Amino acid sequence: MSRVRFPAPLYSDLASMLLDANDLESCAIAYAHHDAHSDTWIVADARPVPDDAYESRTCVSAILKSSFLIEVANRSRVTGMAVIAIHTHPASPGHPHFSPVDDAGETELDSYFVRRAAPVPHVALVIGPQGCRARPLGKDDEIDVWEVGERLMLHSPMHGVSDQERDDRQVRAFGAPGQRLLRRLHFGVIGAGGTGSLECEQLAHLGARQITVIDHDLVEETNLNRLVGSVPSDVGRPKVEVAARMIRAINPDAKVVPLQADIVDEEVAKLITTFDFVLLCTDSHASRAVVNQAAYQYLVAVIDMGVSITVANGAVSHITGRVQMLAPGLPCLNCSGALDGEAIRREMLTPEQRAADPYVQGEREPQPAVLSINSTVSSLSMTMLLGAVTPVPIKPRYQVYDGIRGRVKEMAVAVQSNCVACSSMGAFAKGPTWNLPVRPTRYNRSGK
Repeated sequence: MSRVRFPAPLYSDLASMLLDANDLESCAIAYAHHDAHSDTWIVADARPVPDDAYESRTCVSAILKSSFLIEVANRSRVTGMAVIAIHTHPASPGHPHFSPVDDAGETELDSYFVRRAAPVPHVALVIGPQGCRARPLGKDDEIDVWEVGERLMLHSPMHGVSDQERDDRQVRAFGAPGQRLLRRLHFGVIGAGGTGSLECEQLAHLGARQITVIDHDLVEETNLNRLVGSVPSDVGRPKVEVAARMIRAINPDAKVVPLQADIVDEEVAKLITTFDFVLLCTDSHASRAVVNQAAYQYLVAVIDMGVSITVANGAVSHITGRVQMLAPGLPCLNCSGALDGEAIRREMLTPEQRAADPYVQGEREPQPAVLSINSTVSSLSMTMLLGAVTPVPIKPRYQVYDGIRGRVKEMAVAVQSNCVACSSMGAFAKGPTWNLPVRPTRYNRSGK
């Protein structure tokens, strides 16, 4: 479904300001980059209309001056951004509906923007005290309105999601609306190995109905000790197929798309913006760099996780795990120092480039991996997910697990003001106008 994404707390702050107007209708203008691949509007800026820009204003209507609309259209045309025309229905209960007055005004505004604004689809958004509703300007199709931050909130109506008896115990914990949102979200699980298979299992039990699993690897015999859902006969089978089989067995209602591919490849990375929530379960710095930037560039909520077991002189010296949510307002993997630039460079090389590179010495040594440690970290990530999408007051968004001492520590990291991924000076809310650090299509694994 088409969607508008606001970075938190932009939507909430804007709605609060617009509705605090003594019951008068209020207007605002947002500018967004439109991603045609996913039909998503990524909001980069949104501000209330100045008082002197109103031609007239009452409790049931608001008309803007033509001179102000000229400025709006000009900015759209110069920047190439879509306009989101916002107004309020301050007395409407629930999710407000567009009125006949709105219909007539939009037809005229759409005709004007076709002539004067950027040649991209524009949006109309109406906000009430309890929610909102959006549609393409001059059309009747509904558009989801999301606010993405340390919590992921759907402000527009939730359609087509019904309650199920199997979810009863979860509903008792975090309520029916939270369970419906879990069933409504499109999850992307990137990496279907040790932690990824556990994420798929838990999503299926939570009632997720739409899951895309991405991994280019095949099952090896050494994976069987920790690949949930696998059996010995799966050796040589794509990991994503094993994950899909397990999800369907647990939750027959789930729509699962197994994709044997590498997220660092240009065409595959385009899928990230189609997901509502991503669970990042790879041990590759390159794949994590791609998803990390996409989280902020396209305003997609992500939880990254990883496990490390260090063995020195035949003895375990460290058992560590990390779980970090990536979203507007939260530090990214660059800010937390979790990415290795040289590793990213090596992993982005094609086999031919790797063979010719004098700095690449042999293959990476396999690392120790144990199911119970993976399960601990996976459960931390799922609990963090519940805190992000349900009313459960789970606060941590960055945790480190020390398996030797049996401790989980909440981490605090500052957002770097000039970060290439999560700052306004970098990729933040730039959408398709900014390049992701991907491997070009001509260099993908198939060699095509």
